Amino acid sequence: MTIFQSCSGQDKKPDYNPKAIELNNKAVKYAQTFKEDSALILYDMAIELDETYYLPHSNKINIYVSRKQFDKAVYESEMLIKKKPDLAEGWVFAGMLYDRQGDREKAKKYYEKSIDIFNNRIENPAKANMISANRLNRAFSYILLGQEEKGKAEMTLLKQEEHENIMIDEFLKISKEEYINQIFGE
Repeated sequence: MTIFQSCSGQDKKPDYNPKAIELNNKAVKYAQTFKEDSALILYDMAIELDETYYLPHSNKINIYVSRKQFDKAVYESEMLIKKKPDLAEGWVFAGMLYDRQGDREKAKKYYEKSIDIFNNRIENPAKANMISANRLNRAFSYILLGQEEKGKAEMTLLKQEEHENIMIDEFLKISKEEYINQIFGE
């Protein structure tokens, strides 16, 4: 069960190297067919072609987490947020990796950063879409930060506004520890 949906509200789409995009897309297909080593090679080639292109880092994180290579996942998370600092979901996931590694202070800073970005998106609806997804993600960031009451209050309010959203029911039942364990397969 994953909550974090990217809904970055940037004004214009960056121009990434088309060959890097092509390599990334090919790598995704390899990863989907469990040819992860080949996928990693192509992701690295895409990164080498376009050092601003953040998506291959995100895709590498998925492979490293599935392999339980958490140090490598942390490194790729850092690269991701360095290249795409307005991606709140990247800050949250990096925070969860640090939480899993036992670095609670760093995790806390990353969750706080994600909340700032989610707040900015919510306060500037002209720049962002999917306001309810941003509110739900922010609520979960509060829970990860240890402010469970605040996070669950926001989720409850969202549930009142969106009766059909069963995902909210699931997140109201789960604890921070349970969620992190589910994400990392522990």
